[in-house]
Amino acid sequence: MLMDGVSDVIAEGSSENPATKIKPSRSTGSSGATAEEVPKYNFGEKKKKKAPTSGDASKTEIIDGTGQVFVRGHIYPYEELLTRVQTLINTHSHDLSGNKKYTIRPPQVVRVGSKKVAWINFKDLCTVMRRSTDHVHQFVLSELGTEGSIAGDGQLVLKGKYGPKNIESLLRKYITEYVTCSMCKSANTTMERDSRARLFTQHCEACGANRSVNPIKNGFHALNRGERRKAKV
Repeated sequence: MLMDGVSDVIAEGSSENPATKIKPSRSTGSSGATAEEVPKYNFGEKKKKKAPTSGDASKTEIIDGTGQVFVRGHIYPYEELLTRVQTLINTHSHDLSGNKKYTIRPPQVVRVGSKKVAWINFKDLCTVMRRSTDHVHQFVLSELGTEGSIAGDGQLVLKGKYGPKNIESLLRKYITEYVTCSMCKSANTTMERDSRARLFTQHCEACGANRSVNPIKNGFHALNRGERRKAKV
């Protein structure tokens, strides 16, 4: 009996001791987190970068305004593309291919006296080539190394004995250097003189190429009596 009383007293004292009291845990109710609890923010999951595969490493995907994905393929060299375009033009459009041939009559050369010759259809050939008579005249005199003048009816009178074959070879050389386009080999070209640079520029109407032509060098010039006297003085 005595022991039962002592145990009851000890039990009552221990229940009243504040040191032995168990603090109640702060549990969140249905209303949410407490004021002291730090709120947690969700920033979303980090996107993982996909490693490029060996097949897609050489291709670049570009999304245009339509939303479609453009995959860049093989890059062709410029020379190959230019050859393909020229082949298609020659096949489907003969007017733009530059293969149109122009018929030029052979030069008509007759003798005038014993020391001169006359190129009769000189002006007509210059019109067909679309070149000025002064430029062709200067080229002929430079190549032959002689003197000459253009008559009133468009004939070119040259000093010396020259046959049709000599004049025809000069005409072919002039067409190669000053008429034919170096890119597409078309004869549909024009030539203009730049006053600032003092050079002639050739423009091809078939392919649109531009180039500067070589200037004509001055050939042989025979001095007359008046020029000889001035040179001596």
